[in-house]
Amino acid sequence: MLLCKVNDFIEIFEIKAYYTMKTTLRNTFLFTALSVLVFSFTSCYKKKDTIVNINVFHANDMAPWEGAEVRLFYGVSADSARIDKTSTTGGGGTATFNFNELYKSGQAGFAILDIYVQGVLVGIIKIEEEKTSEETVII
Repeated sequence: MLLCKVNDFIEIFEIKAYYTMKTTLRNTFLFTALSVLVFSFTSCYKKKDTIVNINVFHANDMAPWEGAEVRLFYGVSADSARIDKTSTTGGGGTATFNFNELYKSGQAGFAILDIYVQGVLVGIIKIEEEKTSEETVII
């Protein structure tokens, strides 16, 4: 009779230990899965725009030059251009360039480009990654 009660007690203890361990493992798994999910959403790096604005003004009256062709260029020679973008100034004398497709996330620095206005070299611009860079040109 006593042996029967001891066996029942051991059996109940083993069942209880099994379910306690199962619950602990389930809770640990859920906590880990939830942590991974939260960190995957909060640590997403969003790439910002890399934009260049070139402002072109007339030298004689400092009026914005509308319709001027602005070219940003970098290359060993004209035949092997690594970066070559052309834009036309709008009503405010500003030509805007977007370099998002050329900039790769994690890249240290971007480029230093020559500025040509109407085919004449007028200066250089250092383009900073994930920022809006501006340069004013007076011709």
